[in-house]
Amino acid sequence: MKGSIAHIAAALILPLAPLQVVTSLALSTSVVTRFNHQGEYASITQGLKRKKYSNNGNSFNVALVDKVKLSLGGRSRGSTQVQASLIAPLSTSVGAISPAIRNVILLGAVALAIAKRKQFLYPGTSPDPNYSEPLPPGSFGCPFFGVNMFQTTNKTGPGEFYRRAAAKLGNARIFKFMFLGRPMISVAGAKNIKQVFSTEFKSIQMLGSPTGTSSLFGPTSLNNCRDNKEHIFQRHLVGAAMTPDSVTIATPLLQKAATDQIDKILELPTAIMDDVCTNFTLDVAWRQIIGLNLKEAEIPLFRQAVKDWASSFMDLRVMFLPGAQFTKAGRAHSFLVSLIEKRIDELNCSGPDGSTLSSMVFAKDNLDGKRLSRQQVIDNTLLLMFAGTDTTSSTLTTGILLLGLHYDVFQKVKEEQQALASLDGGVLSFRQLDKECPYLDAVVKEIMRINPLAIGSPVRSVEETLVVDGKQIPKGYGVNFNIELTHAYDPVVSVPDGSHMDAVKGFKPERWLSEATRPSEFLPFGYGPRYCLGSNLAIAEMKVFFALFARRVDFNLVHMSKDHVTWQKMSIIRKPEDGCVIAALPSTWKQS
Repeated sequence: MKGSIAHIAAALILPLAPLQVVTSLALSTSVVTRFNHQGEYASITQGLKRKKYSNNGNSFNVALVDKVKLSLGGRSRGSTQVQASLIAPLSTSVGAISPAIRNVILLGAVALAIAKRKQFLYPGTSPDPNYSEPLPPGSFGCPFFGVNMFQTTNKTGPGEFYRRAAAKLGNARIFKFMFLGRPMISVAGAKNIKQVFSTEFKSIQMLGSPTGTSSLFGPTSLNNCRDNKEHIFQRHLVGAAMTPDSVTIATPLLQKAATDQIDKILELPTAIMDDVCTNFTLDVAWRQIIGLNLKEAEIPLFRQAVKDWASSFMDLRVMFLPGAQFTKAGRAHSFLVSLIEKRIDELNCSGPDGSTLSSMVFAKDNLDGKRLSRQQVIDNTLLLMFAGTDTTSSTLTTGILLLGLHYDVFQKVKEEQQALASLDGGVLSFRQLDKECPYLDAVVKEIMRINPLAIGSPVRSVEETLVVDGKQIPKGYGVNFNIELTHAYDPVVSVPDGSHMDAVKGFKPERWLSEATRPSEFLPFGYGPRYCLGSNLAIAEMKVFFALFARRVDFNLVHMSKDHVTWQKMSIIRKPEDGCVIAALPSTWKQS
């Protein structure tokens, strides 16, 4: 152990420390190295004599340096010679002290050398010298690699790294860290987020995806578009399928998908709502987004293909190894693309049908009549499926958990829906859900406030140094925004103990019904040019499902209670650890 510490110290100090530090330490190991002295490389040749010392019964060797000769370019220079008369006595003195003290001195010297050469361990982290503002507070973590920003616990769920880092810095809205060797800045607070992410395509750019990931998740989609003009064109045409009018047309299909899942809930003694809500959003994908008419036996195959494909998004093998198309995810991708291509061909023959895919196929630019290419239609269809399925199903699942923990809230939703059902005859409309259900609207917003995207937005690359809230975000850094911390620091709802973000103590939909208590910082779908394009469809899905669930179901939570709430460790949005198991019965209220 004594020798290993000395070797480590030598290996770290010699390349990093100035000459006087190296020579004065009289290391207890023989070292031959190269280092820079007066702007040139010098080779060190050491004539070593070893003497055996004994200290408290422990034997060790100390190298006595008789002479250190620096030769520059093969020629000896008298000004660079260090005589043994200066070093040997120091070597003897160091050898006489205990190994423990000597190792402390060596490690201290290592720390000093590292402190003076921070860029060696944390490359690319220097502030922009053209700006006087400091970097945000924070720690870069482990040298070369950084921190694990996916840190999580069952008690608090995903996003734990961001919560801990911000709390440690006094609830900082902007802080720095490093992830996989890249310096990063996390930004929270509506004002800060708007300042940074309004510069999309100018000062910041979406990072490119690894080749394998890009090939499976749409190389020509909006998400991978880095040209502002092209992004505006695509967003306009894809967005035409996501307008309130388009969602209104889709509402009957959403109701059919929700009704099918609620029927199955009521057939079982217990139901796992994570599975139910995932199947609901996947059914919306094939019914509404693609416009398929699947047979009952084909539905499980479609669901499994989407799961196999979507689960590969963070798979390192898919990201970085060749042959992504031959993996299970690649085969699932090929299957889904074949379904989309078949539908495109059918639409070109028979005309529009009201599906999201149909809107993209026939959408034209108002100025020049340009349409999306076939590949752009395919890639953006996949993007809408991927972006909407997991986020919406996770929000629905946690929403059922919150309604189960707060049954008084669920009863108010039921009462509002009972009054509405007496007028609509059981047929929902998006206008009705949007305008005539204020309490349901408050519940959906409160679910998204307390349980938003937890792990931060996709990372952007900083192309031009920014100054935000008195701190610089240097060119070359990565930057993302954190919605959970933004909601947590909202001055209207924030309380010192943080309970306003707690599933048990903080869930209060009534706060949305008054101007005085309504949250002032609410960004569940992000901000800027890349604001979630499917937000209208996602809200419609949630309102349709909760409305029908409240009309038809009474339920109890099987495992979770106000005294026991735990979360899945790995998810984009927090979900209960048990998947939210419920015991459901038909509602005692009967619709006439």
